[in-house]
Amino acid sequence: MKLNKMLALALSGVMAVSMLAGCSGAPSNGEEGTEVQPTTSNAVSVMNDAQDVVKFAADSDFETALAAAAKDAKYTDVNGANYSAVGVATTDKVYASLAKKLPVSDGLVSSSAAQISFAGAAAGTVTTKTTLFKIENEGLTEEAALKLVANKMDMDDTYPTVISQWNAHDNKLEYYEASYTGSVSIVTVNAADEGKTASAYYIAVSVTQSIARDTIVTK
Repeated sequence: MKLNKMLALALSGVMAVSMLAGCSGAPSNGEEGTEVQPTTSNAVSVMNDAQDVVKFAADSDFETALAAAAKDAKYTDVNGANYSAVGVATTDKVYASLAKKLPVSDGLVSSSAAQISFAGAAAGTVTTKTTLFKIENEGLTEEAALKLVANKMDMDDTYPTVISQWNAHDNKLEYYEASYTGSVSIVTVNAADEGKTASAYYIAVSVTQSIARDTIVTK
């Protein structure tokens, strides 16, 4: 009799665990929910190897902000990804959440061209701008996705290392050295809604431009 009771208790325990597992809401099961997976590649190394102008470095706060923001993604956001590196719109839940988590000074901008512009920056200024990309990830590695972003941003040609400004007082052009540093983070987001599933990479890129105060060449 005692043996039967013990078997019954054990069986009920197994059934309870099975029921909990079945109700986990994991997107892979087609149930509504969002899952954010950590990266497996070294995004900093990939971005530094892809171009020579911006010096990317690890930034744990930046990575944490994207991972937290990505949890707010909805199926409709993730399902809109394709294999092009396109800047995420402000209507995307991840963009809206990231805007709240990053410092205002990080200058999150939405750009359909997926290029960050520093046009008109003055001598002696430091300006940071950040943008967010979304790329379909089926059959695409993290490294390949990061290279798509680097190519789209075209940093070698977009960010000049010398800028010119007109000196109206002396009626001449003056030239200043510009340098760039950056942060990058990538996460995989899986989302599901009523049996439909979607998966995409979200990639955040932040670039800081520093312009020297003193001229290097005067004409």
